[in-house]
Amino acid sequence: MEQLDNVGRNLRRAARQAMNTAINMTGSGRGTPLLASVNARPSAASKSPTFNPESIKARLSSVPVYAVVNKKNEFVLVSGEDDVKQLGLFFFSEPEAEAMLKTIKEANPKVGKQAKVMTTSMDRVYDFATTPRTETGTEGVIFRFMPDPRQVDLALQLYRHSGVAATGFQGVPLFQAEGLSIRGEKGRYTPLFFSKDDLDEALGAAVSSKDAAAQADARAKAERARTELQEVEAEAAAAASGRDRKAAQRKAAQAKDRLQKYEQRIAEAEAEKKQKLPKVDVGSLEDVISRMERDEQEWSDVIFCPGAGGGLLSN
Repeated sequence: MEQLDNVGRNLRRAARQAMNTAINMTGSGRGTPLLASVNARPSAASKSPTFNPESIKARLSSVPVYAVVNKKNEFVLVSGEDDVKQLGLFFFSEPEAEAMLKTIKEANPKVGKQAKVMTTSMDRVYDFATTPRTETGTEGVIFRFMPDPRQVDLALQLYRHSGVAATGFQGVPLFQAEGLSIRGEKGRYTPLFFSKDDLDEALGAAVSSKDAAAQADARAKAERARTELQEVEAEAAAAASGRDRKAAQRKAAQAKDRLQKYEQRIAEAEAEKKQKLPKVDVGSLEDVISRMERDEQEWSDVIFCPGAGGGLLSN
C-alpha cells in the first residue's frame, strides 16, 4: 500500500471496504430492533432524495476512529482465521486499538516496534468510503469496524430485556432514549450515543432537572399558601365580631387545603425520582448512515454523541 498522506490513501482504500462490510453485515435490519427515531419515521422512500454527503460528514466529524499503523502511517494488517485473508481494523474504542497494538508487538516484534495507534475521524472514513473501489485498489483486503465490546454487551442486554433472542450484535451500537433531546442553535436534536454509559448519565441529568423544576414550583406555591394561612389565622384571632372571625376561619381553611395540596405535590415530585427511566433503544451506526443516505432530510434532527457532555439535555 502507498503511504498515508494526513491519514491518506490507505485510509481511503480501507474505508470503502469497511463501510461495505459493515452495511452488508447489518443489511436491512431484519431481526434487529431499530432505534425509536427510525420506527417513528415514514417507511416509504421520499420521491426526491435529499442525500447531502457534506451534511452527513459534518455530523460524523466528532466521532473518533482508531487504527494501528506503522511509522509511515500505513495500515498494519492482520491475518484472518484462515491465514489467507488480510484484515484492516477500525476501532471505536482506543483501549481496544491499544490492545491490538500490544498483540501485534507480541506476535511480530519487528513490525510491532514501529507500530502505533492512529486517531482519525468518522467523517474522513466516510469521505474515503465514497470513493469508487476501482480507484482504491483494496481487493483482497477486508476492512472492518470493531465496536467497543462493552457497548456490544450492553446492546445485547437491551435485546434480552426486550425479549429479543440474540447471541451477537451486527455493527457498531448506537443508543437512544425516548424523549431525550439536545437544544442547539437551530432547534432541538435527537442524540444517538455510542456509549450507553454516557446516555444513562445524560438521561439521569435530564430527569433530575425535571424533578428539580417540579419540586421548586411546588415549594414556592406551598410557601405562599403557608404565608397566607398564617395571615388569615392572625386575622381570625384579631376579629372583633363573630362574623369577621368566621370569614377569616373560612379563608384559613381554604389556605390550609392549598398548603396540603402543594405539600402533596412536593411528595409526588420526590417520588418521581424513583420512577422508571424512559425506554432506551439500540440500533447500529451502519444502518443509520445507510438510511441517511436514502433520505438525509428525514434524519436532519439526528446528531452523534461519541462521548459525554455537549448540549442541554431535556425530556
